[in-house]
Amino acid sequence: MHMNEKLYLVFSLLLINKATGSQYPGTEQRPVLSDAEATLFTKETYLLGWSPEEIIIPDEPDYVVKPGDSIQKVVNEAVEAASEERVYIRIDPGIYRETVYVSGKALLTIYAPDYVNLVNPNGSRYREGDPAWEIYHKCSKKSGSLGSCCAVFWIASDGFQLNKLTVQNTAVDAQGVALKVDGNKIHLMGNNFLSAQDTLYMGSSADPQLIYVHKCYIEGDTDFICGQGATVFDMCEIKVVSIRRKDTGVIFAPNTPAKRSFGFLVVNSTLTGDEAFLESNKVHLARAWDTGIKSAEDYSPGVSPNGQLVIRDTRIDNMIDTKAPYTLAASSSRPFLSNINFNRDLNDNLYNRMWEYNNYGDDA
Repeated sequence: MHMNEKLYLVFSLLLINKATGSQYPGTEQRPVLSDAEATLFTKETYLLGWSPEEIIIPDEPDYVVKPGDSIQKVVNEAVEAASEERVYIRIDPGIYRETVYVSGKALLTIYAPDYVNLVNPNGSRYREGDPAWEIYHKCSKKSGSLGSCCAVFWIASDGFQLNKLTVQNTAVDAQGVALKVDGNKIHLMGNNFLSAQDTLYMGSSADPQLIYVHKCYIEGDTDFICGQGATVFDMCEIKVVSIRRKDTGVIFAPNTPAKRSFGFLVVNSTLTGDEAFLESNKVHLARAWDTGIKSAEDYSPGVSPNGQLVIRDTRIDNMIDTKAPYTLAASSSRPFLSNINFNRDLNDNLYNRMWEYNNYGDDA
């Protein structure tokens, strides 16, 4: 570990829960944080004091990518020419079928045009009272992306921002990462991330990785939010879709290093499914990834990765397997084991580190 290892530690929390006496809220299958424990798991604690910089879109970008252009070529040019100032790249609407890898020390913001300015510049095309005003007005109020698509996007640059783009991997017969993050202090806002398996790969580096995902739409079917970075999903819609399978789904697969206390935090969000999964009771909230661990017997508490996840203040729709909301680890098949005992240690790696708090909805 690095010198800032101490930042990743949450020491044992010893509390007396007078309401239950010997155990905490929830059940062994569905562990829940107490009110006091929940104060440890916030946006601020996961991001270690980093406040994501607001994404401000300039009147004129430094670079523009148009349909037929290569996003990668423009990214390379921007990185090679960059100084210490942030560089802005606008991706005009279109379908871009390529991989995009972002590396280097340049501070980049890649974004799509704002819908209003794109289709109604200076109010010149649609005005209140016009025949098509209601259609335009309805669309202009929608959140999310109306921008471009690409096959794979890989961020290996610190301080990167992505705004109002759709990133899609169309693979259905294999893992299909839409976005992989290997940088620190990454801000993703207003984007759509589409795939089936491993849609968002949030960090694989041994170095600290802080990632803020804000007002994004994310879909997939299996382990489609995975990785080991400290990631906050704030005001996101996360949807299980039946693009390739309808038998089961797994949303999260965190792979948090054992000595780090913060993996994934989901807050003020919505967990939902399409018609095949709503009311199916076939979806698991999460499982540990346990990368590199071949069997449950090979798992070493305190050494092996042990995914950490808190879902709080979030709507959970009717689709969860209530008998097994958390399931066997992906690589090792380690059974899910929770700690609801009195005076529990939230970082005891003998147990899984997955909890809920103050959620609502049919399957909360």
